[in-house]
Amino acid sequence: MPRFADLLQHKMVLLLIAVCAGLFFASGHWQHQNVIRGDAQGYSAYLAAWVVHGQFDFTFYDNLSRDEKLRYWIDHREGLDPFPKLTMGLAYAQLPLFWIVHEVSAVMGWPQDGWSNPYHLSVGLTGLLVLLLGLLALDVWLRRRFSKLVSAATLLLLVGATNLLYYSSFDNAHSHQYSFSLFAIALWSFDTWLIKRKCLHLWGAALFFGWVTLIRPTNALFMLVPIIQLLGRREMWISAWNWKSILAVVAFLMPIIPQMVLWKLATGSWVFYSYGEEQIFWLSPHVMEGLFSFRNGWLVYTPLMFFAFIGLVFTKKIDSSLTLATTIVLPIHVYIVFSWWCWYYGSSLSIRPMIDLYPLLAFPLAGFIRWVISNKWWWSLGFTSLSLLLIVNNFFQTAQYHRGQLHGSDMTSDAFRMLFFNPDPPSDLGIIGLYSIPDSENLKRGLAERIKHDTIIEKEWSFSDLPEGLVVNHQHQFTRALKAEAGQFETTGDRIMEISAQIRSENYVGQKVYLVVSFVDSALSYGYHTAELHKMRLETGRWQRVRCYLEEPKDLPQTGKLEAYLWFQEGEGEVELKDLRIRQIDCPYVD
Repeated sequence: MPRFADLLQHKMVLLLIAVCAGLFFASGHWQHQNVIRGDAQGYSAYLAAWVVHGQFDFTFYDNLSRDEKLRYWIDHREGLDPFPKLTMGLAYAQLPLFWIVHEVSAVMGWPQDGWSNPYHLSVGLTGLLVLLLGLLALDVWLRRRFSKLVSAATLLLLVGATNLLYYSSFDNAHSHQYSFSLFAIALWSFDTWLIKRKCLHLWGAALFFGWVTLIRPTNALFMLVPIIQLLGRREMWISAWNWKSILAVVAFLMPIIPQMVLWKLATGSWVFYSYGEEQIFWLSPHVMEGLFSFRNGWLVYTPLMFFAFIGLVFTKKIDSSLTLATTIVLPIHVYIVFSWWCWYYGSSLSIRPMIDLYPLLAFPLAGFIRWVISNKWWWSLGFTSLSLLLIVNNFFQTAQYHRGQLHGSDMTSDAFRMLFFNPDPPSDLGIIGLYSIPDSENLKRGLAERIKHDTIIEKEWSFSDLPEGLVVNHQHQFTRALKAEAGQFETTGDRIMEISAQIRSENYVGQKVYLVVSFVDSALSYGYHTAELHKMRLETGRWQRVRCYLEEPKDLPQTGKLEAYLWFQEGEGEVELKDLRIRQIDCPYVD
């Protein structure tokens, strides 16, 4: 790794860290206790146990209040002691700053609960620090094979044009950029051992390979990289079998052993599968969907990686063993990732676990960039232009996902087209029916998803006295509200409320028109939603039916009501409305 004084030699790394840090602080997540969320709660549960409660295991969990228990992602099965569903790998990295914050909190009078604002800040800062170390290691590793320019361009695209940007800034408490960074450091350490033949580098590589395996056990696959590299160096392969290699095995196991001890204490078994009914279906992978589906498809939302695939053609002369390793590991990793029951990986931006492999894919990506700049000038110009478009597109996607407009697990082709390079898309595509919820029930059983739904109209509300072609404009901004009493509808099971109307305008340009749906009880609002009709690319001059789909708020009292109306906020001209309806519809799957 470069010394601190050498950091200025890695300007691209510093620039990327500055961008990620800027996005992290601009989000304000740590101020709203929103850094440690989702999977991150499972990792931080270890920190709270070790530092706040002073316990290695989780026997304290049963004594927590109901609200406190919600902070921990605990697997509490009958007959077993409680323990987190996720492993403790991230907690190793997050522990130092977390402990410092805990001690400072005692002096500053902050809550020492492990979950207040300072703890969120410590976890976010750790993510940035780990990313810095990972990018530095990857930069050095690449520079041993490519020029500084190629290495810098590779790092720029790897962060700027992929989902690594989001998971290194807005959501950096999750495992993916940790796996990315630790794998990069492991590659650098092993590479350094091949060059210098010092035991510490071999043991360090083994330690980091073990660490990244603990974070995600399927990442044990990455050990094929050093093994294949050694197979290409017969004399080193033979000399590696000695007491030093035995210590390397010990180093590999060091991060894993504490986890095994916890499993033994909690379950009686040294190795335990903590994911319950969630499975890998080896015989029915979703490779094509995982790569090309509009629902999070990796190459749809991270198209840069097409160039990494192509780059393997140009890297054999640079490092044949590393080319072979990448060619073998990549398809196996893809197969494993998309054999998981939830192949789209929930509500995420692109396919999150593919980030773990990016350090290795940096090699063929750099090989492609090297080939481009060694050709005619127009190749370089074309690729530079395309790269800028990919970076801009990725920043669009990152912002849209952060705002909740790009909804990974529910995305469709229509939603993708609505968002693509669109700086001002509708704020909630789910309301206007552009999302499609996955059939997780069948996926968990390894069955094909059901696509078709019945549409059963159970109840309907409409105006009996609404004149045809009612007009709204800047003088008459609101229509009368159509109302449905809460005691008369429900959205349990597959039921949903459909609100629709036919509208027409001669020119939507410059107009701001909303179909408003609100849930109210007396003066209290339980939900306010707007379908932004002016952003829906409606055709002018003809009647079109627009629809909204909503579930009732769970806390809406039976005395409340649903109200729907049209609002012309501003603009020239007018909008006509007719046939405003509210329907309760049941949409069960058709097997």
